[in-house]
Amino acid sequence: MGAPIVTVLRTSHSESETLQLAERLGRQLSAGDVVCLEGPLGSGKTCFVRGLATGIGLDPSAVNSPTYVIWQRYEQSQTTLALIHLDAFRLGGLDDLDSVGWEELLETPNTVIAVEWPSRITAALPARRIDVVMTHVAANTRRIEVKTPPEITSTWESTDA
Repeated sequence: MGAPIVTVLRTSHSESETLQLAERLGRQLSAGDVVCLEGPLGSGKTCFVRGLATGIGLDPSAVNSPTYVIWQRYEQSQTTLALIHLDAFRLGGLDDLDSVGWEELLETPNTVIAVEWPSRITAALPARRIDVVMTHVAANTRRIEVKTPPEITSTWESTDA
């Protein structure tokens, strides 16, 4: 049996705070990590992925919602990790996931994967992953719940966003 999952709760009062929280998490990610982002439309999932990109060492301005293309890959020659950003919103289920090459994406070397709308593909997600749930609290305020393996949580949870 694996180590227990650790849950960290944060409240973000701005896009900037969300970016900073995600950037800190991004700095702790390693090749093969999968970050799942759940939340309603407009809750800040793509903003969070931009912060992850910054933490990995990628240009956050390149990150856009991949809703219509399903997934995008971001990489830079001077960084060691690439980021695959997948949006499962338009997928009809696991058969559609197969058609976009999910298994191959999971096996891509030196890559972190961020998945928006992971509840649409739950059965295909790895057991070891980071789950981020974002909820609207007010116009610019989000409640962000992050569930991580303890080796990741211990390095960033003590810093408030």
